[in-house]
Amino acid sequence: MKKELLDLTQSQFKTAAKNIIHKDYIFEQVFKWVYEKKAASFDDFTNLSKDIRIKLSENFVLRTLTIVKKEISNIDSTIRYTFKTADKKSFFAVFLPSKDSNSVCISSQIGCPAGCLFCSTGKSGFTRNLSRGEILEQILQIENDTKQKISGVLFMGMGEPAFNYNNVLSALKSLLSKKEFYIGKRHITLSTVGIVPAIKKLADENLGIRLAVSLHSVDDKQRKRVIPNNFGFSIDEIIDAAQYYFKKTNSRLTIEYILIKDFNDSPSDAHKLARLLKRRFLINPKVQVNLIPFNYVAKSPFLPSTSLSIEKFKNILKLNRITANIRQAKGADISAACGQLGY
Repeated sequence: MKKELLDLTQSQFKTAAKNIIHKDYIFEQVFKWVYEKKAASFDDFTNLSKDIRIKLSENFVLRTLTIVKKEISNIDSTIRYTFKTADKKSFFAVFLPSKDSNSVCISSQIGCPAGCLFCSTGKSGFTRNLSRGEILEQILQIENDTKQKISGVLFMGMGEPAFNYNNVLSALKSLLSKKEFYIGKRHITLSTVGIVPAIKKLADENLGIRLAVSLHSVDDKQRKRVIPNNFGFSIDEIIDAAQYYFKKTNSRLTIEYILIKDFNDSPSDAHKLARLLKRRFLINPKVQVNLIPFNYVAKSPFLPSTSLSIEKFKNILKLNRITANIRQAKGADISAACGQLGY
């Protein structure tokens, strides 16, 4: 059975291909074709002998995903991609172009086990984890399709990355590697609903990537109404883990907070959030809050907060000297904005 090349680390590939390739410099050429030149076929490896190319194609698969749909926003040129896997499962990723950089919002799972009620993905249920290769191939395919270099990666697509920890960790190391994607740690963000053991394990890896914690409330009962599968972790435990990550890595920490009308967007909610963050993190500019206006999701019981409520919420945080930003929805007209990646 053929092995998927992107599922293998460089050392694993060297072991798997030791009967095909006998010189280190040839391995280096292979890796350059895969990660730097983003070749989609072994036939493209033109500085390798025909015999090696044939043997590689007989033993390995270079691409497993197919782009089956591509939707481009008329508002901001965001692109929503629908990928199909080798086992005929579909999932999504988003290309986010900007004036100074190009980022991708990628998926780590097909569906999601968290079941957040404000999220279309959560309503889709959970199918399976994506492999290391399927995670990384999203970036290569989007770079090839757009002819743009990706400089930022957000693990904010479908799925809870912490529940696919080993594959996500391996993919993160590949993204950071100088011999592979070589994306700066400050340009990689992993978002989690708050899986405490995984946050602490990732902190101990000390990769230095940015962590985003989806909090959305400072009250456990209220939070459980929008995140029914909180997996037994309280807000205090989640903040403890986030604090551990922050101290261990000294990288920016983002608290994500979706604003839902008449649910969690009152001045009282803002003051409670400010008190929580000041008590745990004091006043630190590396700890910031991303306020996310609720984006429309079909059959959702929720409504977005008014612009006035959002501004009041932000101003209360700012008066408490907490850095707060309002995240602008990208690709809302093609259902590519936060919480809209569903079927």
